[in-house]
Amino acid sequence: MLLTVWTHVNVVVSNSMYPVMERGDFVIVENANWEFNPNDVQVGDIVVYKAHWPKYWENHAQYIVKIDNKTLIRFDGNHIEPVIHRIIKKIKINNTTYIITKGDNNPTYDPELISTNQIKQRVVDINGKPLVIPYIGYISIFLKENIWLVILIVIIWYVYDYYVRKNKEKDI
Repeated sequence: MLLTVWTHVNVVVSNSMYPVMERGDFVIVENANWEFNPNDVQVGDIVVYKAHWPKYWENHAQYIVKIDNKTLIRFDGNHIEPVIHRIIKKIKINNTTYIITKGDNNPTYDPELISTNQIKQRVVDINGKPLVIPYIGYISIFLKENIWLVILIVIIWYVYDYYVRKNKEKDI
């Protein structure tokens, strides 16, 4: 059950979608190819996609296109990060569907021309409002951003527990 719940949430890690979502929010999502067809997403949907542009220097630009005064890059590579943004345009190029996305709080669109197979999740909404649980995602963000601190605390806890048990055995 925990796995089912965990696959249906995503942690918002920035304020790019403010005020709809804020850093630290849990957002409820449905999974692509299982609960929805990525080809059926619409303009206005908020999706989670595998983005190459946050690590553009580690990926390869296949080609650059200009659409409606927007310069977009089609990337290739394995260095990806999940991004949760709103679809602002859906286009077809050579019978292939692509989308253009933008964070609601960002001044401009995302630089990547996204294929529908990069879409992994879509945000569940109720009457046009995303289903969001505020603040709970900060736990996940803290653990990821402070992994060495977490490891250190676990080691100290283990060492402390070892010595407490050892002293109890001496007392017996």
